[in-house]
Amino acid sequence: MCDTPAVKVLFITQKKDAPSTKWRLLQFVPHLEKAGVTCTVEEMPSNLVARLSQMGRASGFDVTILQKRLLPKLILNRLRKHAKALIFEFDDVVTLKRDDAGSIRESPTKDRRFRRTVRVADAVVTTNETLADHARRMGAEDSRVHVLPTVIDLARWAPRSASAETKEVTIGWMGTPSNLPSVEIVRAPLVRLCRRYDKLKVKIVCESAIALEGVRLIHQPFSAEYEVSDVRSFDIAIAPLVEDPWTRGKVSTKLLAYFGAGLPVVASDVNANRIYIKDGDNGYLVGTLGQWEEKLTKLIEDPALRASVGAKARESAEKQFSLAAALPKYLSLFEQLTKK
Repeated sequence: MCDTPAVKVLFITQKKDAPSTKWRLLQFVPHLEKAGVTCTVEEMPSNLVARLSQMGRASGFDVTILQKRLLPKLILNRLRKHAKALIFEFDDVVTLKRDDAGSIRESPTKDRRFRRTVRVADAVVTTNETLADHARRMGAEDSRVHVLPTVIDLARWAPRSASAETKEVTIGWMGTPSNLPSVEIVRAPLVRLCRRYDKLKVKIVCESAIALEGVRLIHQPFSAEYEVSDVRSFDIAIAPLVEDPWTRGKVSTKLLAYFGAGLPVVASDVNANRIYIKDGDNGYLVGTLGQWEEKLTKLIEDPALRASVGAKARESAEKQFSLAAALPKYLSLFEQLTKK
C-alpha cells in the first residue's frame, strides 16, 4: 500500500441511503479513516443558501468529492473556487432523463452541466470504460479520468456456511423499487419452474412488492441491517435487466452482493452484467426466456453445480472486485492531488 497522505476529505453526496452512495463512497469511509484520512460526509442540501455555504466550506478540506450532482454554474463556480482539489464521481449516464411517458432522452441542461463539471474537476472517477469514454467525449482530459470499479467489502459479504441439503430451493432477487419491474422479464420461466418443482420458492427483497401470479413468492422488505442475511438466504440469484441507454453504463451492485455471498447467478446478457460474469464459469448470461429456464433448471436440480458456480463467483469478487484491492487506488489519487 502507498504511504497515506494526511488529508481531510469532504464527500458531498446524494442521499446517504442511495445504493450508489453506499457502494461507491460510504463503504470506503471506515477503511479510509483507519488509513489516516479524515472523512466528512454531507448530503447536498436543497436550500440555495445552504448549498452555497456548503460549497464555501470546501476550503477547509484538502480534497472534495462531488458525487453525481450536476450543479448550476453559480454553485459549481463557488465550489471550484473553494475546493483545493475537486473529484467528480459518477456511476450512471447522468445526462439522461425520463419524460412523463417513460421515454429516455438526453437532457440539454444536464448535458451542459456535465460538460462543465468534468472540465473543471481535477479528477473524474467512474466505474467502467463506457462511462469513462463518455466523460472524455464531454471534454474531460484523459489524464484526469480514473476508472475505479465498484467493489465489495468481502469481510461483510461473507458466504453462508455450508449446511445440510434442504428440500427447498430459493431463487432470489434484491433491488430498488425503480428496478423491480425488471423481474417481469423472467416471470414466465419462474411460473413454469414453480409448476415443475414443488420445492421452489422465489424471494424478492425490496421496499416495494410485486405480484407474480403462479409463482410461490416471498416478499421481504429491504433493510440495510439485514441485507446480507437476506441475500445469504438465496440458493440461486437472478439479475434480469433490459439494456437501454439508461442501463448501459450502470453498475450491477446486486451482482457484487451475490458474488460476495458466493451465490450462483443467472443474469441478462447486457453490458452491466458482462462486466462481472464470464458465462458458464462464475455465472450464466442469458438472452431468451428459454435460456432463463434452461440455466435455472440446471441449478435447481444440481446442488453441486450451485456450489461450484457460487465458489467461482466468490473467487471473482476476491480477485477483481474487493474493497481491500481498491482502497490503495483512492489513497494514491488523494496523494497525487494533494501534492499539486
